[in-house]
Amino acid sequence: MKVILRKDVKNLGIVGEIADVKPGYARNFLIPQGLAEIATEGAVKNWALGAEKRAKKIEADLKEAKAAAAKLKDIVLPFNKSVNAEGVVFGSVNKADVYKALKDLGHNIDKENIELNMPIKKIGETEVSIYFKPTVAAVIKVKIEPVVVEAK
Repeated sequence: MKVILRKDVKNLGIVGEIADVKPGYARNFLIPQGLAEIATEGAVKNWALGAEKRAKKIEADLKEAKAAAAKLKDIVLPFNKSVNAEGVVFGSVNKADVYKALKDLGHNIDKENIELNMPIKKIGETEVSIYFKPTVAAVIKVKIEPVVVEAK
């Protein structure tokens, strides 16, 4: 099924592109979420009329995303987590923690753009990717520092 992307979709394409996807993916996810519309002849003509205006907007958004990614380049987010005598971490650092820490530093990033598949549960530095656009990403470091908890 051919659809026109209304928003950037990771691993699929950018706004205005026509993508060929499975019908179930289009009907059950892309269209209900407002990420795409069916690529009928009329819809394609409609999108073609606004192509120049969209191209300028996409270029401005891309420039803004690159600037935001450059600001994040050297960021290290420190977190203190309790550990036992063997060095096992109590708790973890998850997407919400990274999002809140970045927001506290003044960076306005969508939580969905943070690429963290599993919570971080190890001492030291871990790299976390932040995606702004399909072609623009930044890598930040999350550093977990141990706070030793004495056993009673």
